[in-house]
Amino acid sequence: MKAAGITDSVAAAEKALAGENVFAVTDANVADLYPSLFAGVRHTVMGAGEKYKNLDSVGGIISAMVEAGCDRQTTVVAVGGGVTGDTAGFAAACFMRGVKWINVPTTLLAMVDSGRGGKTGVDVGGYKNVAGAFHMPEHVVVCRDFLRTLPEREWLCGCGEMVKHALLDADIYDMTVKNIGDLVARGKSSDRLIEMSVRYKESVVAADFKESGLRKRLNAGHTVGHAVERLDGFRLSHGEYVALGLRAEAGMFADELDPAYYAEVCALCSAVCRHRFPQISAEEITDTARANKKNAHGNIVVMLPVGGGRVEEKSLSPDEFQRRLEKCLSAL
Repeated sequence: MKAAGITDSVAAAEKALAGENVFAVTDANVADLYPSLFAGVRHTVMGAGEKYKNLDSVGGIISAMVEAGCDRQTTVVAVGGGVTGDTAGFAAACFMRGVKWINVPTTLLAMVDSGRGGKTGVDVGGYKNVAGAFHMPEHVVVCRDFLRTLPEREWLCGCGEMVKHALLDADIYDMTVKNIGDLVARGKSSDRLIEMSVRYKESVVAADFKESGLRKRLNAGHTVGHAVERLDGFRLSHGEYVALGLRAEAGMFADELDPAYYAEVCALCSAVCRHRFPQISAEEITDTARANKKNAHGNIVVMLPVGGGRVEEKSLSPDEFQRRLEKCLSAL
């Protein structure tokens, strides 16, 4: 697995698109902002947003590749956010039983999280990522210049995942706690924190690509976060739901956490998500969380950061999960 190339210039993206046999996939937002990137390049444009992360989009990409004369030597180049990368990567895994692909993430979330993991996939029936494949990109090109046109909401979305990484790694945690205000404001410390987050994700994926052990820690905040995201109709950004999930899951086990650490977790999550927890019942969240593909033996699994980069796996019966969640919801 090659380390992601991190640069400022969009020229690195242009180089990735300059191959002899490439097919680009981008979304409507990126196509409008950077039309020159795709001039003279075989490409297709998918819709922008979570609602387009589906099997219809995968079929559309594959059909466009067939019509463009692509073959088994074609390299798919995904240029966009996490939805584009996940969908195009899955299409690459399926096209002629699998072709190479390169990921060029354009959002902060994709740069620090989904862009590097090799977990491609789409949503089905409102359930996140239940159809997909492990298909590692040949290369990931991180061009920070794309962040100049990123709306604040999408910036905070990426910050939510960066806070998650901070809770999983002691060094990132220390720097994030000291610079959280600067990170949210896109200050000078942002570049260093982004690089630390990218490299952390790489190290975990390299150690456990198929998520049989260490990589499970990256699901922190996602058990509650994914359930609420679906029940709330994707009203907020994914990173905001992760921040809400991290705070809720910490609240579920507040009696087991150091009080000072718990307070810092709440402060970090509140800094990157300025929304109150949606008015959704613990029963609804529990019912939806039961369908999470990370669960086992009928229990609901929560990956709980407990401080110092340590994570504990909590396996709860649905009744215990709901009881703990009900107890903390009023404080969120």
